[in-house]
Amino acid sequence: MTELLKLDFNERSDQANPLTEAFSYGESLWLYPDREPLESKIASLNNLQPKQVLCTNGGDEAIMILMRILSERKKLILPLPAFSQYTWGVESWKLDATVVEAKSDLAIDVKQTLAQIKKVDNSITIITRPNNPTGEAIALEELVSVLETSKQNNGWVFLDEAYIEFSDFESAAESLLSQYDNLIILRTFSKAYGLAGIRLGYILASEKLIEEFRIRCMPFNIPAPSLQIAEQALEPSNQQEMLNYCKAIRVNREQLVSWLKQQAVHVFPSQANFVMINLPANMAQAVKSFLKKNNILVRSFDSSDSFELQNCLRITVPINMEKLMAVLKQCFSPQLICMDMDGVLIDTSGSYDQAVLATVKKLSEQVISLESVEALRRQGGYNNDWVLSQKLLENLGITISLDDVTEVFQKIYLGENNDGLVSNETPLISSQFIDKINTLNQQQNLSFSVVTGRPRKEAQSGQAMVGLEKLDLVSLDDVKVGKPSPEGIQSLQQKYSKLSWMCGDNPDDMMAAVSSNSLAIGIGENKVNALYESGADIVLKSINELEEWLCRAS
Repeated sequence: MTELLKLDFNERSDQANPLTEAFSYGESLWLYPDREPLESKIASLNNLQPKQVLCTNGGDEAIMILMRILSERKKLILPLPAFSQYTWGVESWKLDATVVEAKSDLAIDVKQTLAQIKKVDNSITIITRPNNPTGEAIALEELVSVLETSKQNNGWVFLDEAYIEFSDFESAAESLLSQYDNLIILRTFSKAYGLAGIRLGYILASEKLIEEFRIRCMPFNIPAPSLQIAEQALEPSNQQEMLNYCKAIRVNREQLVSWLKQQAVHVFPSQANFVMINLPANMAQAVKSFLKKNNILVRSFDSSDSFELQNCLRITVPINMEKLMAVLKQCFSPQLICMDMDGVLIDTSGSYDQAVLATVKKLSEQVISLESVEALRRQGGYNNDWVLSQKLLENLGITISLDDVTEVFQKIYLGENNDGLVSNETPLISSQFIDKINTLNQQQNLSFSVVTGRPRKEAQSGQAMVGLEKLDLVSLDDVKVGKPSPEGIQSLQQKYSKLSWMCGDNPDDMMAAVSSNSLAIGIGENKVNALYESGADIVLKSINELEEWLCRAS
């Protein structure tokens, strides 16, 4: 099985800190842990006094203590977007909070934040820099304005710097902590050090503010092994390893951002170890699903998050980019797009569907429902309507050869001179999208093809009807085994590229897509669950929704 690439929680997932490979905890586990040596070491590295540092059980404990302080006597000002622990805390602790909405580009609205600080005495303003989930790092000058305004109103500023090591900008600890006694800075060993498992964070502030947190902190809150590992992490050689890692991530981040922009993907400015992208409707779900199929996990946002985040993905930047880039290339720069014909390009509800019903009636003298037809299709394995009709007859206790079923079906479907039920067919794909496909198909590195269970002659007639006769065609006559076999798609992959998508309206299409490792796009509303169960990465109402995906740059 391919190794999982976990890029959803902003961990250091694909290059372990050497400290995690071999570490002796000594014989001190019988002692209660003492965090003071580590706090002294952190203080020394930051030109502070030991009493200006408090180590906590992950950054989460510091945040939890902050919530307690807020619930006791302070008012919160929280500019959005914000880390989920802060938004969760507002509701969980039932805080007296003023939430400042983000700008239209999801940047923190510093101007409105300052206005709210001026209105509220004795408040605590939470700023995350770089921010999560966007990666934004507000300018140091803006942070100074927040600090100054808060100080004038007897307020504090809680500055979350969990991702500061990945930033091109300096930490506020270097220039502001000595100037402002209302500033609390949160740092962590989870991100840059790659030590999320030891659950160790720390805060830096004036002795007075640190004491507010210390008196609410558990006395032995951090296990001794965690403290030992953290002390080792701060040794010069390990500090250099961390800095080298962060430098590599910054280089990779810029490479990823540059490539995404070339694909006309909207990327939010990031100074963290992740990037957040905004995609057309439903595309985020499709991309996340396909990445997961290829053992890459990224973060998406659901209905519990703000509306602006619904079509966004957050991707942690790995140290080794090859695997991520290969799968993203298939998502955003496909070179082969395969489309089923019936139910995708052409409405066959008045032709093939009715031909199935009429065939069963003629050979059994019994009337069946369209739902019984769809129920069988949802099972998969019945992409061929001749085989489908034979199975429906078998379910009625009637055994007839496939050749005899096919002969009756074709007479009903085609009539004498294509005047049968085939004449009821109409396009499902818009003329605008047809024109766009014909234009894109002439461009280098992108080929559209039709992969259908129709016989070649009927498929060619269908192509001509919708104006896509120039596209490559793989029909039932061109393969040894029809869908759900991936044979048709794979023959096109050999000709063009394995960077493929497959669009279809039935489970067999989705199974063929999965078997060929194509991004699987289900089409239609009547088989949504069956399509997902068969491997669809996304189910769209219509093939026309793909136009926005494919034409982001135009």
